[in-house]
Amino acid sequence: MFKRKLLKQSKFKRLILKFLGVYAYDKETLNIVNPDYKNVNGNLVAFNDKSFNFNRGHLELTRKIKKLDIYFRYAPDNNMWHSTGSWKRIIPSIDKKTLISVCLISLKNSILHFLENNNLDISINLIADNSNHSFDQKIINILKSDKIKVTKNNSKIKGNRGSYLECCDQAEKAKDLIFFIEDDYLFEKNCIDEIIHTYSRVASLIKKDVVICPSDYPFFYDSLYNTTLFVGKNYRWRKINETLLTFMFSKEILLKYKDYIRKVGTSINEPFEKPLHEIYEKVNCLAPIKSLSHHISRSVPTINEDWKKTWNYNFDKYLKNYNS
Repeated sequence: MFKRKLLKQSKFKRLILKFLGVYAYDKETLNIVNPDYKNVNGNLVAFNDKSFNFNRGHLELTRKIKKLDIYFRYAPDNNMWHSTGSWKRIIPSIDKKTLISVCLISLKNSILHFLENNNLDISINLIADNSNHSFDQKIINILKSDKIKVTKNNSKIKGNRGSYLECCDQAEKAKDLIFFIEDDYLFEKNCIDEIIHTYSRVASLIKKDVVICPSDYPFFYDSLYNTTLFVGKNYRWRKINETLLTFMFSKEILLKYKDYIRKVGTSINEPFEKPLHEIYEKVNCLAPIKSLSHHISRSVPTINEDWKKTWNYNFDKYLKNYNS
């Protein structure tokens, strides 16, 4: 074992801490280790202010979050994988409109959970691909809340690429954080809370904006990444080199890499998301170790099985309140 080199300490500051009766602090950084907080058994975050980790001490959150614009694109008349049967093996006897509705209920719950203790302007921008007025009104009703602004736009071009490009067009109006979401993602209650706090914490730590992927995909474990681990609010996050099309990024990244981001919809790529992967060679992209959202249309939504409980919870809410 090598000898660890300690940082020089301020004897004066140590004397002051002793005088004030502070009974525990980090000898290397002189950060208070156990301040008089209500929650002394876990990490603490004051939104847009400070992050406190019991191993490292305080981190000033210099990356303030001004607004979150969510772009949720949905195609209620499309079958998953262009098939009527393959995706139904995951959730038997469910139709696409129900799937979209349940996923939106989970997203709304996650947003409202975050807003219980934090103040942030959040809007959901619906991007409809070949939908109809009746279903549009139904999901607008699902999202109704005095805490969330909801708008709706129709995709000018039908199909997956067209609705993705409509997201890109509408995102030009965004103020700060941009969250592209596909219509078959189920969200854990703590998802928005964790990704917002983690974005602010990691971006403040490395002094650069990052990209956030909310899902811990099984295919991440088939690749030999040169990766790095970060501590978010409560999750560990690792650097990844690929995502699908549900991801969060900043307006600054959109402006800097607009051609790459739009290229997903303007050209044929293999894989489909390849232009995004090229961005991740220059910008750190992070995914949680244990999913915060689950891609329900995939044969294996995530590597853990918790999504079934989350689905049942939100599906029950759908049946009680919106299935009419």
